[in-house]
Amino acid sequence: MPANTCKFMTQTPSESLPNILIVDDLEENLILLNSLIIELSVNLIQAASGAEALKKIKNQELAIAILDVRMPKMNGYELAVEINKASLFGKVPIIFITAGIIDEKNLYAAYDSGAVDYLNKPFKSHVLVSKIKIFLEIYSQKKIIQNDASELKIAAQKLEVTNRRLKNSEEKFRSYIENAPDGVFVADETGRYIEVNKAACRITGYSKRELLNMSIQDILTDDTIELGMTRFKKLAKEEILSVEYAYEHKNSKPHWWSVEAVKISDVRFQCFVKDITARKMAENALKVSREKYKTMLNASPDGILLIDLKGIIREVSEIGLELLGFENKVELVGKHFARSMPSEELNTVGEIIEKTMSEGIAQNIEVRIKRKNANIFLSEISATLIQGSDGTPDSFMITIRDISQRKKLEKTQIHADRMASLGEMASGIAHEINQPLNTMSMVMDNILNESSQKENMKNEYLKNKSNKIFRNITRIRNIIDHVRAFSRSHDDYISTNFDINASIRNAVSMISEQFKHLTIDLRIQLDENQPTVLGNTFKFEQVVLNMLINAKDALLEKEKIQHEFQDQFIEIKSYRENQSFVVEVIDNGTGISEEDIEHIMLPFYTTKDTGKGTGLGLSISYQIIKEMNGSIEISGNRFLGTTFKIILNL
Repeated sequence: MPANTCKFMTQTPSESLPNILIVDDLEENLILLNSLIIELSVNLIQAASGAEALKKIKNQELAIAILDVRMPKMNGYELAVEINKASLFGKVPIIFITAGIIDEKNLYAAYDSGAVDYLNKPFKSHVLVSKIKIFLEIYSQKKIIQNDASELKIAAQKLEVTNRRLKNSEEKFRSYIENAPDGVFVADETGRYIEVNKAACRITGYSKRELLNMSIQDILTDDTIELGMTRFKKLAKEEILSVEYAYEHKNSKPHWWSVEAVKISDVRFQCFVKDITARKMAENALKVSREKYKTMLNASPDGILLIDLKGIIREVSEIGLELLGFENKVELVGKHFARSMPSEELNTVGEIIEKTMSEGIAQNIEVRIKRKNANIFLSEISATLIQGSDGTPDSFMITIRDISQRKKLEKTQIHADRMASLGEMASGIAHEINQPLNTMSMVMDNILNESSQKENMKNEYLKNKSNKIFRNITRIRNIIDHVRAFSRSHDDYISTNFDINASIRNAVSMISEQFKHLTIDLRIQLDENQPTVLGNTFKFEQVVLNMLINAKDALLEKEKIQHEFQDQFIEIKSYRENQSFVVEVIDNGTGISEEDIEHIMLPFYTTKDTGKGTGLGLSISYQIIKEMNGSIEISGNRFLGTTFKIILNL
């Protein structure tokens, strides 16, 4: 039957089963072979011609081929040659089946073309099946051998890669060990060195050759040999050891090691050594520094606290303990700093910390502090930011100074200075009172004179004269009341908003007549469009009076030196300047030298002759203006005059 008329359907190939090729130009023969082979676990490839067979087995591996010898166009021998020529998987076993006579010539032809067996038709089915099974077994063994060979080859390749990687890893490891920054020593069970790296040579000062002729006891100092060898023997039992000890450098200077030792076998020990000499020296220096620090801390006359960024107290000086009323550090260390603050002062403390964080320091801020027994005292706090080595904030140093006694003394000084000012103004006040008394006397003389000349005086005349008398009586009363209020202690005075210009005029009213008597031109230029400020109006008057009295004394001093000095003046001005309100007191007196300007605000410093002035006026004035959140600037020139500038922040 022609090949192209074969309608027999083959079994679907499977990649996991061996392939058997059957080729015959007769369909009934193919059906017969199919029925014999179908029970076997194989992929059956069927073809009715040589060309069809070659097309179907392309790139296929055959376990066996069963070929008919006599076929048109391409006989079985020719097909066998082409099959083996096209095979990518080695020689294919071929069984020829023929109805012809098997003679010697045909046998030679068959075996030359690659046959392994030859069957004559008709053949016995079980013989063919047995032969097929044998070749399938051979094929299976071949595949097993091939797979084993392949796996062996892969395993060999993997082993080669592993060995190469192991070798590279070992070389890298040895390179790492050799170039490690820490010393590496390998010693035997006696402590003798059998391997060392570069760092070991560097930190000991010995060459590699020298070290390999030495042992552990050769490196240890005399006073650490016994302890070092005891620890080494202990390593044999514990398998790991971490110690620090002194050793003898080649230059004979004592050094320190940090050692991590590991038992790597019964007769091998590996030590990783770090030279910690610098750290030990730093620790000793730090210990000495801490002792000095504690000495300085406790030597300070002020209380000192170290607190962390969360406000927890970490250290406190002895004076600090005493100020806060505690007996030992255990009661304070670890506690929050705010525990020693009255609740109303917590905002102030927060502002101090905030300023210290932003500016690095906050100085001389008045805060009330609570002692352990709940008593309150007035303190002056300064805070300093302590930074770490990398510049980041680390902690705060808080300095506490008890200023309760100083404040009492300041109040006493302020009152004493106020009374001293009144003493100096006594004659001026007398002028202030005498002037309205003289006016009253003249009015009374006028009334008496008028009554002696006229029997009946007009009511309008008497009312007018009486009003003048009452106005002057009121003026005297106001002067006396103001002097009484000015001289009174103001410890219980609550700061309020007051009119600066009114305060200036009140101060001037107590001294203007005295200035007229001394022919001093008092010039007043006040900006009427000014805000009120918070403070004590009487204390501010005291500041103005101090400056006016100082200006007067400077003018009188210049008059003594320059007898023809006439145009004496004192000028008082008030005006706005940016976000501040300014009051200036200017005179053309003797002036102040640059050296005196630097010290003029200090307590008890005076440029006046002995017995003239206490040296407290300007110091007290500075304190008063500072309480009002202001400042005082002084400028001047010797013999040309002085300008006192009070700057109040709005």
